[in-house]
Amino acid sequence: MDGQLEVTKKQFPRHKLFNRELPTLMYGFGDSSPSQPESVDVLEDILIDYINTTCVEAARVAGRRSKVTVDDFKFVLRKDPKKLARVEELLAMNKEIESARTLF
Repeated sequence: MDGQLEVTKKQFPRHKLFNRELPTLMYGFGDSSPSQPESVDVLEDILIDYINTTCVEAARVAGRRSKVTVDDFKFVLRKDPKKLARVEELLAMNKEIESARTLF
């Protein structure tokens, strides 16, 4: 290797991490109620793979730094304006909530 850390995807065992939230989300986007368990499982697999891939890419961007930062995730999402805008919106909202907490 040429001074780069090797970051690889990790396989996760299926624990049905999003089993409660996904059917509601799917219904909100037009799926029937109740959602088919197979559909929920497929969507969960896609979601976990996306999260895993995004984290691995952010770790690659971070390189040899000991931490992955928010800016690393922003860099990974730079080519998807909708997702990047949502990240910016959530960060601004988080800052607003933190400042409101200091008032109380």
